[in-house]
Amino acid sequence: MRIPEDKIEEVRSASDIVDVISAYVRLKRRGKSYVGLCPFHKEKTPSFHVTPDKQMFYCFGCQEGGNVFSFLMKTEKVSFIEAVKTLANRAGIELPVYDAPQAGSTQNEQLFRANMIAARFYHRALTETTEGEFAMQYLRNRGFTGETIKTFELGYAPRGWQALINHAAEKGVEIEYLEKAGLVSKRDDESYYDRFRGRVVFPILSTSGRIVAFAGRQLYEDDTLAKYINSPETPIYQKGKLLYGLSMNRDEIRKQTYAILVEGYTDLISMYQSGIQNVVASSGTALTEEQIRLLARYAPTVVIVYDADSAGSTAALRGVELILERGLDVKIAQLPEGEDPDSFVRNHGKEAFLDAVDKSISFIDFKASELQKKGLFSSPENQTRAIRSIIETLAKIPDELKRNFYIKAIAERYDLYETVLHRELDSITRKERSRPRFKEMPEKPDPIDNNGAPDERITQRENPIDSFTSAERDILKLLLESDREVQEFIYSQVSPDEMIHPVARKLFGELLELYRKSGKIEASLLLNNEAFTEYYPMITRLLAERYEVSERWVSLRGFEESPVNLQLSNDAVRMLKKWNIKERIESVRKNMHEIEKEGGDTLALTRDLQILHQELKLLDKHYTLTARKTI
Repeated sequence: MRIPEDKIEEVRSASDIVDVISAYVRLKRRGKSYVGLCPFHKEKTPSFHVTPDKQMFYCFGCQEGGNVFSFLMKTEKVSFIEAVKTLANRAGIELPVYDAPQAGSTQNEQLFRANMIAARFYHRALTETTEGEFAMQYLRNRGFTGETIKTFELGYAPRGWQALINHAAEKGVEIEYLEKAGLVSKRDDESYYDRFRGRVVFPILSTSGRIVAFAGRQLYEDDTLAKYINSPETPIYQKGKLLYGLSMNRDEIRKQTYAILVEGYTDLISMYQSGIQNVVASSGTALTEEQIRLLARYAPTVVIVYDADSAGSTAALRGVELILERGLDVKIAQLPEGEDPDSFVRNHGKEAFLDAVDKSISFIDFKASELQKKGLFSSPENQTRAIRSIIETLAKIPDELKRNFYIKAIAERYDLYETVLHRELDSITRKERSRPRFKEMPEKPDPIDNNGAPDERITQRENPIDSFTSAERDILKLLLESDREVQEFIYSQVSPDEMIHPVARKLFGELLELYRKSGKIEASLLLNNEAFTEYYPMITRLLAERYEVSERWVSLRGFEESPVNLQLSNDAVRMLKKWNIKERIESVRKNMHEIEKEGGDTLALTRDLQILHQELKLLDKHYTLTARKTI
């Protein structure tokens, strides 16, 4: 059962593309468009453009483009139907209800559904069963309120070996999807058992708020496994590419212009409950480049809050260098010995925690303090090692001006010459340039299942538009942007076989067929049309703000849009026809040259050449008159 077209259009109209993309990309207004760092490839200079009036996006770096549906499909790796459902839910629009998975659902959609059913099962086991009372008491003892438990959808996995398996079977979830989602494990005898048993369960959400994995916290003394058990990596979950809590805290991070980075799930939940909501957690793993890239979309500054032990200090130092390398500012908030963010905010409250954040220190002070603890300032030799270590961290900063200010601060603090520090910095940065860092080349997208989803491919690719003539680009752009009068004029003057590039010819023909069927061409609707899927990058590229039709028409800005577009189309049609005639002239000349070399008669070809030159003159005269009629 398909979603009705009028419902799809209702969802699209209700989903402002700037609002939707802002959940994934930190956008800045530039003229009529918004720009930001592309979420589909690595870059430091924004090349990702969002155009509100056309409700489209386009990246000039990797050439991905589309509308609000295709953006969600690319970022969440879901089908068109799932993208419509997600946006409908966001906009509060009711769609037809599907009790079972639809035919043709991708593997990813089945995994999302399996996780959603599991999360509801775990939450009910926590809140509605006798067995779950022990887990509920544990959470209450941690200070979590009922509202917090509901907000984070916390749950409890029953101790039975097949509790989830049996429940999922009742809901029509096949065992293979439970296994692929990491919810069950397989024994040597090919039988299955629940992965999470007798544990408090923390659902892990994607940036858009969909459940992609779980973490289970140990409760019982006879549980001999690790304190925390996490879902394995799956087609929809890569641990190093997510930050716990980002889906619900991203707006507050933007508002505060900085993110507080903690380590664990309970750290984040306790802070959120206290009213501190610009916080994310690395989920107990070492910070990764992908996680930092994710943070960079929402805030320019990161405050690391670490446990005051040696392991916490070491992890913080690693995180500092990665964050600096990405070009973000970083500070470190220090907590008293024996405290972590969870215990500190419960024992001392929100204001005390925010005070600790306000007193966060620079990475130089933090690293110097750690080196001091190791006795590296006890002698001239050790001082040299310590200062060199600080400069090595400083070298991670890509901004030269910022590095210079830090050099000045270090020189003043340790009574050193700035020139000496600059020489050391230059030596280190030369070595750094030879080592791989954050590459600016596009990356391959994450692998996606082949059950109805795109094959893995390199994002960077040539756009056929680069090979179109300017007349072809103008004509296609005008067909997509203009009203029916302009479209009718173009189709009355140009046939598909007059388009020179084969891809331009094919797209022109597809648009002509659509025009004949519906009497109009609306670019925003084309990106909902499966027949135009292969043309999405071209269509969005043509409509992107960076490309403007015919600069020589700037003087006509005082006219109404329609007359200007008519003149633009007139000029583009004339140029296209000229190209075709000139190609024929060139072909005739080549034939004449070949015949002359063989001593043959070229009289007939000479007449053809004269006729073609006469056609050129008449063409200019005809379209000059046509142009006057449009003014």
